[in-house]
Amino acid sequence: MASTINLKGMQHGEREKKIFPALEELKKDETLRLIVEFNPMPLVYMLKARNEFNVKYEKEGPDEWILAIKRTTESPRDERKEQFKKLLKELKKGKVTEKTKQKAKKILRSVDAKTLTLMEQELIREGVSHEEIRKSLCDIHLEVLRDTLVKKRIEVKAPHPVHTFMEEHKIIIDSLNELSSLVKRLKNKKSFKDMTDDLEKLKEIAHHLIEAESHHQREEEILFPKLREHDIVEPPDIMQEEHVEFKQKKQELYKLAQNPEEHSFKDFKKKAIQLGQYLSQELESHIFKEDNILYQIALQVLSRKEWGDIKKECDKIGYCCFTPEDKK
Repeated sequence: MASTINLKGMQHGEREKKIFPALEELKKDETLRLIVEFNPMPLVYMLKARNEFNVKYEKEGPDEWILAIKRTTESPRDERKEQFKKLLKELKKGKVTEKTKQKAKKILRSVDAKTLTLMEQELIREGVSHEEIRKSLCDIHLEVLRDTLVKKRIEVKAPHPVHTFMEEHKIIIDSLNELSSLVKRLKNKKSFKDMTDDLEKLKEIAHHLIEAESHHQREEEILFPKLREHDIVEPPDIMQEEHVEFKQKKQELYKLAQNPEEHSFKDFKKKAIQLGQYLSQELESHIFKEDNILYQIALQVLSRKEWGDIKKECDKIGYCCFTPEDKK
């Protein structure tokens, strides 16, 4: 059995209201056909990552794309929605235990994106904020998809812009690992004198993280707008929103590292640990999402010519002080 939805001419929000309820209603072995005027690559990528659907193109442009989506597993049950609601309430109470995390993974593996959205909306109506849901589930959801996403990752060679972005990410992660180790050592320190070389190391790490701003600038001013031209809006918007938060935290860490004498050691230690833990955890998660989701969508959607244009614009902005020469 197959049903067809013609989405041509609809806005992004209108399309989502049509697509996801229809996907949720699909029973095993039923097929949904979608007709759009552009390549729906983000949707294809998301559905394939979840391994619940068989997705294939029946027509590929130039003026019309037809996507056939066949459900290969049983659709989520209302019982799972109740389990999800109970889980979120449990996560909201405080620290996430390993038992709770495993329970969350089991539920997240069994539901599709729209079901998650509907369940989140119910929780929001009951007083749970969107921010609470995002913070509680984002990292756990990424863990569920991590292996699948990495296995499907497209690799490109220098001097492709994505290769450069990812090589810069490796160096940024090295700095984050150093920051994480420094924070662990700092917890046992009693005074600035006890820090020996770690104060200079903190200055170096903070400087490195600040230098990564040209990396973010190239994404925000060149790559993200290109994706939005293809109606890929939400992923770059989320990444850009996170950039704003990271920039603020990195500047705070840099100022703290450069002017430790402005604080008592107790205040310095507390703030350095807070900022260090936040950046080493959250920025690493952000980098994983860019490497394995955002860039992968971009590689499948943007044309060779568009990548050539992106490379030229990236060259104009310039690169980080730590970008390897052969990647520029």
